Amino acid sequence: MTTHRTAGKTRDCRGCRYWSEMIAMSGPETGGVLKALCLSQHGPRKSTYVSSRTTCVAWASGHMGAVDEPGATGTEYDHEAAV
Repeated sequence: MTTHRTAGKTRDCRGCRYWSEMIAMSGPETGGVLKALCLSQHGPRKSTYVSSRTTCVAWASGHMGAVDEPGATGTEYDHEAAV
């Protein structure tokens, strides 16, 4: 999925830290579009898969990767305001 992520450079899910790196799907049921869970408590559709082009007010820059990125410690964004 890292090829789809924009590391905070876009104001849609591709650039958001809350667009899951680990819980995603693509296939006939999604029209071939990559969709992942939004992990923000204030996301657009909590517990629902959203496409990379989705936008919402809970967006937060993913310049250090997704909050659930493999190998992440879970503390990468602790110094920044939570959404």
